Amino acid sequence: MVKIRFGKFSKILIHVLIIFLAFFIQTSIFPLIPFFAASPNLLLIITFSYGLLYGEDIGIITGIFCGFLCDMYFNGDFGFYILIYSVIGFANGVLNESFFDNSITLPMILSLVNGFAYNAYIYMTHFLVRRKFDIPYYVLNIIIPSVLFTLIATVLIYKLLYKLNLIHRK
Repeated sequence: MVKIRFGKFSKILIHVLIIFLAFFIQTSIFPLIPFFAASPNLLLIITFSYGLLYGEDIGIITGIFCGFLCDMYFNGDFGFYILIYSVIGFANGVLNESFFDNSITLPMILSLVNGFAYNAYIYMTHFLVRRKFDIPYYVLNIIIPSVLFTLIATVLIYKLLYKLNLIHRK
């Protein structure tokens, strides 16, 4: 059997490539799919997964990097997305110590919690401050579809990231 050895640089390069690929898919391919009312937040999945798998430090770094990409892509205040992604990466990284690797239950629960937290942050900072109080509409038409698509995508993406994590440990 051939053993694959990953150096520190190659691990970092693989993580960066995964983030860029997710960003490309999220911003360039998902908007072209007509039946998606909402799309999964791949960068959110990667951020909380890396935090969960590798700890707070990698969670924060991943969150800053993903947030930076979003801040550069979307108009608005710089640092807006860096804040939410880095907080999510850190918060999920705290759970790294108490996490059972072979279970998909915790990542699924975290996908729901992180999806609602992310969308609540977006709502409070973009809509609530402008006195747009149509919370039921936003929850039913934006938050729930986005969180459900993210939850479905979490099953596939987390398993891939988990297997990649196992390869890196060897």
